[in-house]
Amino acid sequence: MNKTLRRLQAVFFTVCLLTCGFAQAQTYSVDLSDVRGTGLGQGRVLIENIRLLQSTPNPAAPGTSTAIETTYNVTFRLDPATLQLVADGVTPTGAANDCATASVTVFDAVRGQNAPLAGVLVTMGRQIRTTSATGVANFTQLPSGPVSVYVSVSGYTPAVRTVQLACTSPTPVAMALSPSIAGAGAIVAGQFRVILNWGEHPDDLDSHLTGPDIGIDRWHVYYSNQSAGGICALDVDDTSSFGPETVTCPATTASAGTAALRPGVYRYSVHHYGGSATIGTSGANVRLELGNGAVYTYTPPALVWRGVDDVWTVFELTVNANGTLSVAPVNTLGSSSSSAVRNVPGGVVPQFGRAEDPLLMRQHTK
Repeated sequence: MNKTLRRLQAVFFTVCLLTCGFAQAQTYSVDLSDVRGTGLGQGRVLIENIRLLQSTPNPAAPGTSTAIETTYNVTFRLDPATLQLVADGVTPTGAANDCATASVTVFDAVRGQNAPLAGVLVTMGRQIRTTSATGVANFTQLPSGPVSVYVSVSGYTPAVRTVQLACTSPTPVAMALSPSIAGAGAIVAGQFRVILNWGEHPDDLDSHLTGPDIGIDRWHVYYSNQSAGGICALDVDDTSSFGPETVTCPATTASAGTAALRPGVYRYSVHHYGGSATIGTSGANVRLELGNGAVYTYTPPALVWRGVDDVWTVFELTVNANGTLSVAPVNTLGSSSSSAVRNVPGGVVPQFGRAEDPLLMRQHTK
């Protein structure tokens, strides 16, 4: 067993003995053979399917013992001081604990809700389902709390995200997969694609991407200007919950009929255009895919969202002079009536992290 798994085992022992109500005199072992890890964002990770084996006397055969198995999902946070994972939540699974239901709908990321995907393998908890002709897979008897969703099908790049399940009502989940076949929408080295999904409320979240234009000007891709600058384009604009909203950018080297990404800083933000609730409670998930296979996943900050917080600035991507890409999370909140999107105003030399033009995110009529 490697050092990471041994440390995980030791941490889990400590947390479970303190919180699971077991007497410390008993004998335990931990089975990590079926664990699965998923990032939750903000330095947190979910480890699922940790099996605790508790040795207990066997009443049917005096003098012998048997093992009682209990399975847990554990959330960890990264302690920046020690760079160690610290457990901060333990959820038992199985039996009466598995009381949640969910439906997962999978779409083509560049065609949106008009292109649901059939035959997609969807994994939640320990269950695997296949999407129907309408792109839907239904689940019952899932554990409450954070649960990972894995989706994969031939011809598309697999994806994973986490969702928060509750036993009080079914949870609808939407995911969108990026094509992986050349000529069908696959991205290549030097390109990047941003995919936004969310829940039922708010009904309308919008993607906004800004980037360097000729000279010191900036372009702005969003629903009213879906191919600004002749470079990146908004493939899908969704106004009726769940998404996807997808933005695709070309490679850092020009090809026949396609301009190259210009060096400079590209910034992606999500704006709450309409509907109840907030971005923070929307279940929003942003996936940044690079043509070299790297994937970055972002979720809204775990903060108290004020009524004026309708902009989530997610990340900044820099195209370097040598054509390489650098990604930095921003993950800040703001208001569309203020400098919230961290863009470079026209007439200012591009510089990482400068404030946005206050007018950029104000609502326009759709």
